[in-house]
Amino acid sequence: MNLQLNIYAAPWSQSSQEDALAYARAARAQGLCIKRVFFFMDGVYAGLTAQSPASDEIDIREEWVELHKRSGCELLLCIAASANRGLLNESEAQRQAKSSVTVAPPFELVGLGQWTLGFGDCDKVVSFR
Repeated sequence: MNLQLNIYAAPWSQSSQEDALAYARAARAQGLCIKRVFFFMDGVYAGLTAQSPASDEIDIREEWVELHKRSGCELLLCIAASANRGLLNESEAQRQAKSSVTVAPPFELVGLGQWTLGFGDCDKVVSFR
């Protein structure tokens, strides 16, 4: 079974990103495939390279990267939500004439078309708000 996770909340505002990670780990342990994780609205902050959590806090970005390494799932940031919040990869920073790159692989900036893929090529789409 293929799954897509949709994440809407910022990493530090609620526990929804930690809940999504726990769900993904449990699903993988049951043999399910996390095909992609789509971050939308404030959820895109998960891909921010400049995060520096306190030593007693989870490094949510690194946790998503680790999930990607273990499962091969795509980590997709909504390009519009990201740009509105200052999250830019190299090509977007160049296109917008900005000096800072604040998103790095494995996170990718994509359009909402990638979000809609989950409704067609995944057996289940699970949202975390």
